[in-house]
Amino acid sequence: MENMRVTSRKSSEELKTRTPKRQRGHERVVILLEAAARVFARKGYDAATMTEIAAEANSSIGSLYQFFPTKPLLAEALHIERLERLKAELRDVANSSAGLSAADCGEAIFDALGVFMETYPELSVLAGRRDIPKERKAVSRVELKELIAGVLRQAKPSIANDVALMSGVVLELLRIAVVVANEPETGEDRRVVGELRLMLRRRLEEAAAKT
Repeated sequence: MENMRVTSRKSSEELKTRTPKRQRGHERVVILLEAAARVFARKGYDAATMTEIAAEANSSIGSLYQFFPTKPLLAEALHIERLERLKAELRDVANSSAGLSAADCGEAIFDALGVFMETYPELSVLAGRRDIPKERKAVSRVELKELIAGVLRQAKPSIANDVALMSGVVLELLRIAVVVANEPETGEDRRVVGELRLMLRRRLEEAAAKT
């Protein structure tokens, strides 16, 4: 019986000591991901090195490799985290744009993306990687398209018959906007994104006019 009590005490003590370690591990991962974001945004994906990322995080290279053995794994973890934030932004757009015209819904989506890209400039770098897992990319595309469709379904007047098509169009235009943001020759030319927004507005107005 005494042995059982000792064992129980030890288990409780171990649980108490493990929790802070897990928390520290989580905090360390966040620090490493944010450091990677800054380095990727500053240098680009191909030029960035794990050594630079570790230094940016004030961490040892061994600690970085402990959590992320390769640069593609690190970039993928960061990309997924940023996509989750983007999806949350699109959900917020859906909540705040109910009853707007389809064209204004499109504008709201583009506005949200613009703010997001300014906050997380590394997204355009991550999206341009050649080593993105194809299956994950396909899943993310479906999820983003459905969130965009959720915004457009609330438009007044309804464009229900064109929601599937237009959500695909919006997604493609957003993809182009992200690519433009990563191109040195066009990244500072806001007229490109302005033209994309104008194209989207006109197309959504056409869809609404058919109802």
